[in-house]
Amino acid sequence: MSVNEKAGDTVYIGVDIGGTNLRAALVDANGKVLDSRRVGVRIDLGAESVSEDLAAQCMSLARAARKNKLHVGAIGLGVAGKIDGAGTVLFSPNLPPLDGYPLGDELRERTKIPVFMENDANVFGLGEGFAGAAMGIDNWVGITLGTGTGGCVILGGNLWEGDGLGFCGELGHMIIEPEGPKCPCGSKGCLEAFASARALVTGAERLLTAIGAQSGPLYDLWRTRSLGAGSIYDCAKNGDPLSIALFEKLGWALGIAISNLFTVLGIRNAIIGGGVSAAWDLFIEPLESSLSQSISMLDPELAVVRRGTLGDNAALIGAARVAQIGISLS
Repeated sequence: MSVNEKAGDTVYIGVDIGGTNLRAALVDANGKVLDSRRVGVRIDLGAESVSEDLAAQCMSLARAARKNKLHVGAIGLGVAGKIDGAGTVLFSPNLPPLDGYPLGDELRERTKIPVFMENDANVFGLGEGFAGAAMGIDNWVGITLGTGTGGCVILGGNLWEGDGLGFCGELGHMIIEPEGPKCPCGSKGCLEAFASARALVTGAERLLTAIGAQSGPLYDLWRTRSLGAGSIYDCAKNGDPLSIALFEKLGWALGIAISNLFTVLGIRNAIIGGGVSAAWDLFIEPLESSLSQSISMLDPELAVVRRGTLGDNAALIGAARVAQIGISLS
């Protein structure tokens, strides 16, 4: 933690709960990360286990803040899925044991700190808009590529939240190919079914089965149950054509989705983040090609697709921003 923080300063805890990791950080009012924690999400043990781990990380950060004479004003919680304003996770395709669980209320009770909740992709957008690649851009869409695929819509510099139904900007569940692979949300052919860490793994399994593979780097990973987005990326970087094809498909799907969004909203900026965006070099050219072929209302030369600049910190800074805004509006 910075020794230059003034005694008595108010800081915020930003939390990002994804399908794989639970991350939390102390963030100051300017979006600077002062301290952070990361643990695996033990979703297989149930919602209560996740709640306990969440509270433990937040209390650890609160103790660190007090040690440095900082005051935690609130906790901002970013969760993958549909949530309500009362602190309950209504539906989470990637964290189904949390469905209907009062995660925010429990955290508030355990820590005695105000808690504000928002969708995890929305907090990514708030983070990149406040301190990242979207600073100064009034209208844009954000896409997060992680275990699943999230999205957000920023219009006029503000997060668009629709009619307050608990979901908005669920870009990962736009249907790209109606008869495509099944998505965890229950539909077929969603963007998430092509452009996510899970999609890379399931896509590899389908491809290997379809061709009856009996050798090759992807087959070896499959046979040893070592398939993962990172290992598939390594295979692609080493020239494996099957792995390269998976990232080309990912870029193709993103290009169609972004084309549709630009056409509907009349905008031209998109920011892509999340862990899978680390494979930018493998999918950006297929994305740009697909976007150019799909879009008709906008000159492709005017379209801007950027990678987020905050990396893993985007959601943490955005969640802390939710806490900061929540305090200012209360």
